[in-house]
Amino acid sequence: MQTSTKYLNFAHLLATVLLIVWASPAEGSSCTGCVELDVLSFDKIIERFPYALVKFDIAFPYGEKHEAFAAFSKVANTVTKELLVATVGIKDYGENENKELGLRFNVDDKSFPGILLFKDGNVDNFERFPAYLDVTLDNLKNFVTQNTELYIGRDGCLKDFEELVKKYANKEDAEQLQLIEQAEKLKQELSSESAKVSAKVYLIFMRKINEKGYEYVEDETKRLQRLKAGKVTDAKKLELQQRLNILEAFRVTKLTKVTRNEEL
Repeated sequence: MQTSTKYLNFAHLLATVLLIVWASPAEGSSCTGCVELDVLSFDKIIERFPYALVKFDIAFPYGEKHEAFAAFSKVANTVTKELLVATVGIKDYGENENKELGLRFNVDDKSFPGILLFKDGNVDNFERFPAYLDVTLDNLKNFVTQNTELYIGRDGCLKDFEELVKKYANKEDAEQLQLIEQAEKLKQELSSESAKVSAKVYLIFMRKINEKGYEYVEDETKRLQRLKAGKVTDAKKLELQQRLNILEAFRVTKLTKVTRNEEL
């Protein structure tokens, strides 16, 4: 009877431990390439890098926002050594670890995660990730690319082509044709098959915009989004998303060139 009770107690204890492990978010807290910072190490580490993207969050973060940040860390660490990707885990229990850092940078449990981009190794020089934006891989890439000299492109995008097509839709026809020639030369210099595929998409969009005007950007965006929302394979969804990413490079905040319809 005592032996039976002993095993029952052990089984109950084991079940409890397994339940705690299963329910704990710690498994989702991994962030490959991320450096964990605390009150003592924060300034010392930040000052060693030209740029640092830091996420202030709960001690054991999980969910889509954290997964997006972890995905960004993997990408960023493969393309640049000048950007530190780090996390600060803030506890509101026990010794309230790192809560001082949260207060210092105006990040608390009501605004988690708080993401800050530090520049020039200066802890007083930073940009805050906009609260109105969703924390997604592409938005994090855009945020860093727009606020630094680094290029962390979206899937399918090519740095040289992105530079080439800046404000492309607002350029005169003759200049657009010259840029198409430059793009053709750039494509011929590529060795990667995936890069060649992306280059081909850039060229398709360049020719279409030259032929139809800026309205093509909006029309094609809607068409690709409809296709992506339909019943397509994961591989096709990825291809469509890459095309949407590339098409975004042609978007202009202010259209100054007359469209084809206005000419008619």
